[in-house]
Amino acid sequence: MRNTAIAILVCALMHLAHAGDPVDGTAAAPAPSVPSPAELARRALVQRVDPSIVSVTTYIKVPEGAAREGRWSVADDSPIAGYARETVSSGIVVDNAGTILCARTPLLLDGQTFSDRYDVESSVGSRFDVELLGVEPTINLAVLRVKPAPGQSLADLVPAKIGSVGDLRVGDDLYAMGDPFGAARVFAPGIVMSLPQVSCYQADLTGSLIQASMAVSPGALGGALVNRDGLVMGMIVPPPSLDADARPAPEPYVTYGMQIQTAIGVGEAITRKRSTTSPFVGFSVLALPELKAKLHDDARFDALAKPSYGLYVEDVFTPSPAARAGVQVGDFVMEINGNKIRSVVDFQQSLYYFAGTQVPVRIFRSGKELTPMLAIEARPPSANRP
Repeated sequence: MRNTAIAILVCALMHLAHAGDPVDGTAAAPAPSVPSPAELARRALVQRVDPSIVSVTTYIKVPEGAAREGRWSVADDSPIAGYARETVSSGIVVDNAGTILCARTPLLLDGQTFSDRYDVESSVGSRFDVELLGVEPTINLAVLRVKPAPGQSLADLVPAKIGSVGDLRVGDDLYAMGDPFGAARVFAPGIVMSLPQVSCYQADLTGSLIQASMAVSPGALGGALVNRDGLVMGMIVPPPSLDADARPAPEPYVTYGMQIQTAIGVGEAITRKRSTTSPFVGFSVLALPELKAKLHDDARFDALAKPSYGLYVEDVFTPSPAARAGVQVGDFVMEINGNKIRSVVDFQQSLYYFAGTQVPVRIFRSGKELTPMLAIEARPPSANRP
């Protein structure tokens, strides 16, 4: 009797263990995995930032009757009659008017000639014609503005949330986000490897960039480096090059980001002036906090004779307008043509606003003020250093 009871109990347990099995004998489907908190955070980050990242397409005119051998009739079809896709990169939406920051070199057809047709595509597939407003060769920046068709809404283009590079620290999480052509997307996690040492790029381009530990595809150029909160800290740019028209591919071990405050500030100036060249005076500057950090000596900084506002002249290029006007390392630039210079962005913007002219520059030197006249010229290739 005892053996019979045990047999009944074993059969009951086996029945319970297999109660969920399909009747045809196949194994039951495993339960869906539960996303980890880190995965949920990354998903939320993509949802927040994606509407602010666009795909930027450069088109090249196709001669009438050109051969179409080796083309898919739909996948390779261009939305613009008479044009074919040449290059595709990414861009960042920065305001409600449809202004987009992107990299300059992907907009070039042969290294030096700009196309006459560009468009952008939103994360949900809405396509917009755009106008090229201006470019900055030295830092590889371009500004586009959407030209909506009649009745076309800009609702799919959401301005990015902008962060402050000053809040970053080495080791912080960063994510590279871009939108190359079609179904491709770039979402690459990494960390801050190196912070910008300077805000002014005139003498040290690499030193003005964020460096992050992820690899991205060429289509990510012009996209965003964002922190875990979805705030844009930088715009993805190619590795620094002596040749402003070169097209270096992203490196596999580091991604470079232009500080977003630089991109926005210079973007405003080149948009206002419709500039396509780099203005140049021949000196580089440090903001006062940058100077204090570079000295590594608070007492020395406090004892330094300095004005209540202005930027410290860190280096002077020879030959240059600055060298000819007698500007010296250690001077402080307070005003350019009457405009007070309180930040590096103020300095950079003034160069564009008064490019091609000779202007008075208010200088503070050893407790005295000077006002030399300074020409703002086109940047010579010899002044470039990566």
